[in-house]
Amino acid sequence: MCGEENETAEHFVLKCSALHSVRKSIMVDIERQCEAITQTSFNTLPVEKQLYILINSWPTLKTFLKTQLSTEYHEFEKHCGRLLYGLDRTRQLLLVTETRQRPPRTNQTKNYQRA
Repeated sequence: MCGEENETAEHFVLKCSALHSVRKSIMVDIERQCEAITQTSFNTLPVEKQLYILINSWPTLKTFLKTQLSTEYHEFEKHCGRLLYGLDRTRQLLLVTETRQRPPRTNQTKNYQRA
């Protein structure tokens, strides 16, 4: 989307500059909540660990919780869901906008692409 790197899961969730505005506001909540649960700064974790926690936080965070019904975890999970939904939604909107801005295909272009 941004043209800076291949669109891997890591790039899409943590790095893509085209999605920075979505990520910026939600990551503040995620970082705060993660630190409250783990007593560790989210930003000091390796990027692979950050991505894993954002996509599937339970295996990592459950060891830090007092109970499985911990409100801290459910708040964290809610923020992760907001992040992933927001990134995907924004990506879809950007792709639709980009498609609409492309020049219409002519018969000559269609025939060339089939060859």
